[in-house]
Amino acid sequence: MDNQQIEQLIDREAARRSAADREHLERLGSELTADLGAWAFRRRLVGSLLALVLLVGLPMAYHVLLPSRHDALLVACNLDGQEEAVLHCANIILT
Repeated sequence: MDNQQIEQLIDREAARRSAADREHLERLGSELTADLGAWAFRRRLVGSLLALVLLVGLPMAYHVLLPSRHDALLVACNLDGQEEAVLHCANIILT
């Protein structure tokens, strides 16, 4: 066997191994990404639900947990018979 035949043999073996490696990687890639579409859909769904909870649920929970405020009742001073309510309101404000 001369040098040229040895080099050809090495080149053929390298090409065969390269093709086998490429086929293996393609098969492995298709197996690993087979359910990628379903995974991406689930990820988008979970992200949307999380955003909905954060944008709607969190403020609602915050509102429920805060103590309720009772605004003071406004009294119209120029109505007949409201003098007692005006005095009561002034007493609350001044004390």
